[in-house]
Amino acid sequence: MRKSASQLFAILAVISTSVMAQLYDVRISATPRKLDEQKDRQGGNVTVTTKEIAYTINVENRTFKTLEELQIKYMIFYFDSKPGTSEKPIEAYHKGSETLTNLSSNRTATFETVPFKLTKEELDAGWYYTSGGSGRSRDRVTGVWIRAYANGNLLGEYSNPTTVSKKREWKE
Repeated sequence: MRKSASQLFAILAVISTSVMAQLYDVRISATPRKLDEQKDRQGGNVTVTTKEIAYTINVENRTFKTLEELQIKYMIFYFDSKPGTSEKPIEAYHKGSETLTNLSSNRTATFETVPFKLTKEELDAGWYYTSGGSGRSRDRVTGVWIRAYANGNLLGEYSNPTTVSKKREWKE
């Protein structure tokens, strides 16, 4: 009986490591990059700062074969705050994809996501919204989730923070 239990444990260990290995055939990392920032005055009493951001994504083929076509899909989550209201910010996302071709074994490819804009609005001192909303509002990134597919199979996944993939739903 003990031998069969230990054999079962060994089989489960092999199965679980092979499943995990499939998700690590491609290593992915992402770094945010500010492309542009502009300040503007609206209505004489509001300062609006607009940042244009993109992520630099690195994809490493950790298999022993060339990946002919690797499709990278990404979702960047952010809070879109509404100035002048006391409502909670709306969570939105920016998504896109990139196709990499002929990624050789143990090689890395790098690309940049499509840029998107985040805004920050701030009322001048002494001014206030009659609605009672905050005089400051700021959009902010809350997470990034990236997946790599080859022939419809998931080969790699990256999320920062790691809870993004647990708290949110992937949208194709």
